[in-house]
Amino acid sequence: MTRRRSRARCAGLGLSLLAVSVLASGCAGNPRSVYRDSAADVLAATLSEGRTAELAGRLWVDGRSTHPFAVVVVGASDTGIGAEVDWFEQLDPPGVAGSSVRARTVDALDATASAVQQVRIALGRSDRPATRAALADLRAACADVEALAGALS
Repeated sequence: MTRRRSRARCAGLGLSLLAVSVLASGCAGNPRSVYRDSAADVLAATLSEGRTAELAGRLWVDGRSTHPFAVVVVGASDTGIGAEVDWFEQLDPPGVAGSSVRARTVDALDATASAVQQVRIALGRSDRPATRAALADLRAACADVEALAGALS
């Protein structure tokens, strides 16, 4: 099994465990707060993946890591964020208040996923200037995710 498949499987397992904990806590808690907590959790996981991709890309751009290393790390982060976005989009928001949380969260997740993809594409082309530009977009997207996660926590 390749490392990418193994990482994707681990990300899927982590999301499955998160879903079980959300469902279990949903039995005893307010659905709005459980949904809000789920949004904050998926934002935190996305932030982790985004910052990991940012670090790997920055190290390559600065000549402090190898190209293959950066490609693998950013590719794994791209896969992880994709799984997180897919998982959260499957959740139904509880009522109108949940719809606002959903819209803001999905927008932040999508922006981060898109930014990581741009870093991955620029890295795949070994294009340092394009990677620098994509990293700037990723940094901004991660800052937005971090601010929203803080607001929801």
